Amino acid sequence: MFGTNRKAVLNIMSKPERYTLTMFTNPSGQQVFRVQGRTAEGLRVRQNYRDRAEAVARKAELEIQALNQPCAVGLKRTRLTDDQLAQAEAAFLKLESGTLLDAVAHYAAHGGNQVSNTRLTQALDEYMNVKRTRKKLRSRTLQDYTCRLSALRTIHGGREVRSIVAADLEPLIFKPGQSAYTNNGNRRVLLGFFRWCKKQKYIVINPVEDIERAQQDDTEPAIMSLAEIKQMLTGAISYRGGKLLPRLVLEFFMGLRPEETVRLGWNHIQLQESTIRVTGEVAKLRSRRVIDIPPNAIEWLRLCEGKPLVPENWRRDFDTLRRLAGYKGSYPKAGDEHLKEWPNDVIRHTAISYHFAKGNDEHKTAYRSGNSPEVVHGCYKGLVARAEAEEFWSLRPNTKSENIIPLAMAS
Repeated sequence: MFGTNRKAVLNIMSKPERYTLTMFTNPSGQQVFRVQGRTAEGLRVRQNYRDRAEAVARKAELEIQALNQPCAVGLKRTRLTDDQLAQAEAAFLKLESGTLLDAVAHYAAHGGNQVSNTRLTQALDEYMNVKRTRKKLRSRTLQDYTCRLSALRTIHGGREVRSIVAADLEPLIFKPGQSAYTNNGNRRVLLGFFRWCKKQKYIVINPVEDIERAQQDDTEPAIMSLAEIKQMLTGAISYRGGKLLPRLVLEFFMGLRPEETVRLGWNHIQLQESTIRVTGEVAKLRSRRVIDIPPNAIEWLRLCEGKPLVPENWRRDFDTLRRLAGYKGSYPKAGDEHLKEWPNDVIRHTAISYHFAKGNDEHKTAYRSGNSPEVVHGCYKGLVARAEAEEFWSLRPNTKSENIIPLAMAS
């Protein structure tokens, strides 16, 4: 039995690949490895294999055939089978430096046969159980993990963890129509999962580490104008007994995240000390902080005493206040076509922007909002003029805004 010499095989590395290897789902739902491409004569090749090694070997064989290597390249006697020889040639194609023996030695030294053949479904179940019991993540966070890992479970769940490569994960991270923020969130969750798999010795190398983060969009965050803020606050005072006023005050003047407001209670608010304690069970990522309440916000919060900070069934009522400020509701209604879209997290972006404009100190604003100084400086600088910030922080419950839309018209 004969094989090509090493020099001839290494020459292949400089040639463009004619064939590709991808995952494919048959109509029956079975996951296979597909080798496809065209011969030098233009004939289409499309072959499916259950085993990845067989697919890799076949792809290498086709690539060598496409190069039309003559037999006079220096044949050598070998004890390798045809399949082993094809795999060896495929391995040489993947080598960027060193020898095949170096690669085998590295494989043996850094795990190699020591990794288990654990299935993805089993690993995912174990991982989520750890998050649920040991880490004691909040239900919302667990839901986010489950959602972002669902595609991995559905598409590759039957495979072994060690067989997953970066090319399998990229379509799960970068989906059409998604923002860079969402893409990076997908990558973050997958990176954490495979990092855990590495600690369990299910894999040797984390495949997500080879996938770069998505470039963040440079679009400025949308914020509300002073007139719109006044419309919402003034309307909230009288609408249904002021049931939505506590939430608006906390998010406009304290910059709390919506989920933090939901977890907050009056026991966290000390009006006598003019502070709000955002404890570990309240804060995102459990990053505790103590926030000073500005004088105007104290007056607003005194109006809210005795009311739930976030009442039940608040969404449709909140739509009324959104329309009052000129924005569409989350539940479509006649007349919404003439209103603006409600930007995601616009109240929080507004709160951070007005606070940064007031003191021009990204460190104080970052601590107050639970962000990093880099994010505050990069995203919120220059969105609000100093005069507008001063007016915002002087807004009090008796503030009258011109051209207030009558509440009957907005509801």
